[in-house]
Amino acid sequence: MDEADLGLFPLGRRIISRNALAVLGEAGAEPNRLFDRHAAGDWGVIEDKSWHLNRMAVDSGYGCVVSAYAVLGDVRVVVLTQPDHSNTLMALPDEIERLQEEEGRSSR
Repeated sequence: MDEADLGLFPLGRRIISRNALAVLGEAGAEPNRLFDRHAAGDWGVIEDKSWHLNRMAVDSGYGCVVSAYAVLGDVRVVVLTQPDHSNTLMALPDEIERLQEEEGRSSR
């Protein structure tokens, strides 16, 4: 078992947007640390309902798993593992949907 499989679920390919990488760099935050927290079930600053949906997705093996981490004041980074666990995306909240769509198109 490799290091990437030590969490509650596999992350697949890790993809980070340029803007998220810039914010993380400015904050002095390590992207792999956030990926590890996400896979371990530390989903950051999400609502209770989202926490329960994540737990259901992990337990059933079906559905997205989403985390949010405050990394620079009020600036948050979102981490989203796709339902098939092929990719885990890290982006700013306003770019996560676009990144999902781009990854969906590139995997077809």
